[in-house]
Amino acid sequence: MSNLRTTHQLSSLQTESRNTFSSNIDVVSTLEMCRVMNSEDSKIAGAVKSCLEDIATVIDLIAEKVKNNGRVIYFGAGTSGRLGVLDASEIPPTFSAPFSQFVGIMAGGDVAIRKAVEGAEDSPDGAIRDLQNLDPPLSPSDAVIGIASSGRTPYVLGGLSYARDNGVLSVGICCVKPSEMREKCTDVIECVVGPEIVTGSTRLKAGTATKLILNMISTGVMIRIGKTYGNLMVDVKPSNLKLVDRARRIFRAVLPGTTLSDVQIDGLLASCNNNVKCAVVAHKYQCTAGEASDRLEAAGGVLKKAFRITSDSLPTVAGPEGKLVLCIDAGGTKCKAVIANKNGIICRGEAGPCNFVTLGHDVALRALNQAVTSALALLPSGSVITPVLPPSSPIFAGAWIAGAGLGRIADLETIRLQITTLLNLADPQRLIVTHDAALLSSAIVPQPGATTPLITNGIVLVTGTGTLAHSYAVSPPGLSSLPRPLSRSSGWGYLLGDEGSAFAIGRDVLRATLEHHDCGLPASPLHLAVMRYFGCGSVAELISAVYLKASPVLKEGQNPSSVESDSKLRVAGLCRIVFSYAFPSASDVSPDGEALEIVHRHAASAAETIIRLLARDSNMHASDSVLVFGGALGQVEHYRSLIVDALRGKGHHFARLECVAEPADAGIQVLIQDYLQ
Repeated sequence: MSNLRTTHQLSSLQTESRNTFSSNIDVVSTLEMCRVMNSEDSKIAGAVKSCLEDIATVIDLIAEKVKNNGRVIYFGAGTSGRLGVLDASEIPPTFSAPFSQFVGIMAGGDVAIRKAVEGAEDSPDGAIRDLQNLDPPLSPSDAVIGIASSGRTPYVLGGLSYARDNGVLSVGICCVKPSEMREKCTDVIECVVGPEIVTGSTRLKAGTATKLILNMISTGVMIRIGKTYGNLMVDVKPSNLKLVDRARRIFRAVLPGTTLSDVQIDGLLASCNNNVKCAVVAHKYQCTAGEASDRLEAAGGVLKKAFRITSDSLPTVAGPEGKLVLCIDAGGTKCKAVIANKNGIICRGEAGPCNFVTLGHDVALRALNQAVTSALALLPSGSVITPVLPPSSPIFAGAWIAGAGLGRIADLETIRLQITTLLNLADPQRLIVTHDAALLSSAIVPQPGATTPLITNGIVLVTGTGTLAHSYAVSPPGLSSLPRPLSRSSGWGYLLGDEGSAFAIGRDVLRATLEHHDCGLPASPLHLAVMRYFGCGSVAELISAVYLKASPVLKEGQNPSSVESDSKLRVAGLCRIVFSYAFPSASDVSPDGEALEIVHRHAASAAETIIRLLARDSNMHASDSVLVFGGALGQVEHYRSLIVDALRGKGHHFARLECVAEPADAGIQVLIQDYLQ
């Protein structure tokens, strides 16, 4: 009886009705077929027009959520789900919105975007599970958009009910009226486009109407929160040549009287962290980037409102001289500077590579100078500090410079003197200069007010291109908060090993691919992925691709990240492929056994690196120590879990685990405790 009732319900839907105008579409000429389709499509805009009041209401409701950093989560099945995923993926690059702010969920998982997953849309619990698995969890600060042309898809109805019952703004979009969505969500948009040209094929008129509505909602939300100036995309990020040129044209369109050259506009954009709105305000009012940022913030990010704000209404929050601290992560690829006052981080700056060994002191110091001055340019308005080094008077109460090559005793005194002079530090003893791994040790230090077990030691594990571990002892009360270094393990370099590193994992999958070929066995999907990464048509070409000294030319199908002149980095880049096969993102795809075995083996090796440090010092025990993960592989949750499991399997249970993505952010907290509290 239930099947009969369901069949009757479906047949009564406008989206399932037969279209009398297209009943002979299979026998008319192709031109006439196109005329019929075009005639039916011309009715869609009118159907959307009848929903404009509902759409406008939804735009205003969602805009309030997005203004407060809430997320927009789209979900649906089939064509409806794919349209939601499409809209979610297009907003971040178009309007420089965070990718995490617009999320598309597809019934059946990401694999269903390209290949239908049977039965996925019929599970009302499916969307509930997908929404419950969001990270961070779904909350009333978010908004959800459930899309179903029929207005009755169980997957969508279940998700809308769950969101509404948990106090979340829930919007339903469908192409029937009245719809079952009305009882399941806070707001509904019912756009009736009538029968499809091909009966029930809702990817046609219903799909087009849905796309128009989603375009209107997402674009309208972006306009409401200040992402445009008129119809100009003033939040464009100049990340390629086309967008650099667009940024210049937008700058001149907003300020038609400017006489700045392209080079001058590019320089102004760089000083404003490539924020076009900030650059426009800075030039219009001849103020610093920090002051321009404050003006925009006071205007809620809306450029036209920023033009109407008077200087008297702007907040004055500055870092007074001598009340700032500076932490620099002088990396091999980027140099990052973080500046804080006693209340926390207030600005950041960035420059290119800053390796004191490979680049030399002069080049590295120039990068350091650029990173610090770009941060100083973003100090809040009212600051009396000019973004120039050395400053005319001391402005830093303490500084920490950490980077590759800064642990060599022979270089330290020369570098310390140069950096002390560059920063104009009043007290040279308040300059900390260490290698880059030492910066991660600051995560061992308990934060003020923290109720954590007594910590006496810590170990920092860095797993990136290479692997190394350092052990530290927590300093006694009354001394520097900076932990005291004890011992080092691994870090021998890729020529000697560094098991557990990205290079070692890439090396092993290469060896497995070559050995498989040598045994006359057919290549597995993992081996084929290795060949595609290098742009090779056969396994036999791999060796030449690996040992190539110059940067190779990108071949068809080759991964752009593999085009490195350094063979070490080319091999290390394979790690991403191994992880994708060991831990596939799609729930219905089984892990590759060979990839999983490689990852398990190297996680065990990384664990052994830590165990060696524990064994070396009889006073060090995991139970009263912190384990800090750093490096690119340290950010991969699956890999961290395997290392922790291997340690626990040997009886080593650490009191606390820390994962540090931005070492300078952790290091600045030590400086605040020691020099500003």
